[in-house]
Amino acid sequence: MTGPTIAILGATGNVGDALLLRLAESTLAGAEVSAYASRSMRQPTVEFAGKTLTVRPIAEAVDAAPSLVFSALPSAVALRTVMSFVSRGSLVIDVGNACAGVFAAPLCLPGVRPIPQLALARAGGARTPSAPAWLIASVFGPLLPLGAHTVTGLINLPANAYGRAATEELSEQVVATFNLKDPPRRLFAEGLAFDTLPEDADQGEWSTRELQAAAEVSELLGTNLNRVAVQLATQPVFAGMTAALYIRGVDNAEAVEAALRDAPGLATAARMR
Repeated sequence: MTGPTIAILGATGNVGDALLLRLAESTLAGAEVSAYASRSMRQPTVEFAGKTLTVRPIAEAVDAAPSLVFSALPSAVALRTVMSFVSRGSLVIDVGNACAGVFAAPLCLPGVRPIPQLALARAGGARTPSAPAWLIASVFGPLLPLGAHTVTGLINLPANAYGRAATEELSEQVVATFNLKDPPRRLFAEGLAFDTLPEDADQGEWSTRELQAAAEVSELLGTNLNRVAVQLATQPVFAGMTAALYIRGVDNAEAVEAALRDAPGLATAARMR
């Protein structure tokens, strides 16, 4: 095959599922795609463009030297893996910025901060922001030309923001609670079912994930880091992220509505009041 060879790392997770689906709908649907996951994942196959792909151990992907790598791995695994591909000449897309601080590639977000192809080639790939930063930048960015200067608020994350194992634990906790049994607490030490969990940080301090989101938004939009202060909490839902953002500096509701309505990646459901 003369086309690109593509490796999906973390193919059995939630992000991996989405990547395979989007690739199947893109111009890369005819490429040679291989699926990889950590040994702890017991799913033997995944579906891609009408084909069944065997899921292989991540270690085999490095030896295969694919031309393009989409990494949907958690930080603990990605930090040990991604740079091995870069050193061998693979172009790597770090989805969710799991290698923040290690992989010095451009941070990009379609419609907000696209990166020229030449810059991608020079850096060995690109990073995409975490889900909270993606949401904040998509809303805050279009309002900067109107005078917006500060964004604060709260973002509620679902269980699947922590991977498939987290959604499985939430399901087990719900079932155990209804059966009057002690819920399992492997990932969520304080429990999650029927609770809202704030980020694990000392009072008055920002968590690592909150600081990362602020840094990503600042890098994407070129704003001062101190202009972004959004708290994160985890909700007992399997999927779906909600946010209440307070943006200062704009007092024209009609201009705000027009800017958000025309912004790429956003859709307004109701007229602002």
